[in-house]
Amino acid sequence: MKFSASLIYTGVIVPAGVLIPIVVAYSKRKYTNRPLEIIWYYLLLDGVVNLLAVLLADHEINNLPVLHVFTILEFLLLSYFYLSVLREKAAGRIIKYLLVIFPVFCIVNFLFFQSIYQFNTYARPVEALIIMGCSLAYFAQTNDADTRWSFNPLNWINTGILLYFSGALFIFSFSNLTVKQMSEKYYAINILMWNIHATLLLLMYLLIAFGFSKCRIK
Repeated sequence: MKFSASLIYTGVIVPAGVLIPIVVAYSKRKYTNRPLEIIWYYLLLDGVVNLLAVLLADHEINNLPVLHVFTILEFLLLSYFYLSVLREKAAGRIIKYLLVIFPVFCIVNFLFFQSIYQFNTYARPVEALIIMGCSLAYFAQTNDADTRWSFNPLNWINTGILLYFSGALFIFSFSNLTVKQMSEKYYAINILMWNIHATLLLLMYLLIAFGFSKCRIK
């Protein structure tokens, strides 16, 4: 197999980058609360999925079925995270409905519309939009916070999540289009898109790690 710098970056360096927040979070585990514990589980899920995806790709096995399952699990964990930090009762009710509706939507999508061996360009953008909405709702309620913004670990973690999903929304929506186009121009665009995606993911890992580093005894 031929390894390019781009492949090493997107397929090795960035997936391994999840170890940074995992290690920092583990070192601060005695200072964490329920929302931070959920993010810890999310990081562990991310790490397992990254490893599995790399191993399958290394053996030339389609790893997109893993992505379909990961989309559901990722959404559930991040929804529970926002359910635990959002104070508005209306937001909580909406999230509880979506905890049922979105997984059903994902299952219907890969059973009837997009093959489990195809990138889920319907489910991933919808997930991104919902998570972005939750993230913005969290920022809206932090305007009246008593503590300094930079001292709150959740602010940094939420920033990383918003940055990643808002930046990746376009990539999730149009990835299949660029993959289907076999011309050299579209191939280059596809490589660029996934390099950007990898960078956004790495930035999210770093911001989450920085957030956990802010955990202190209260």
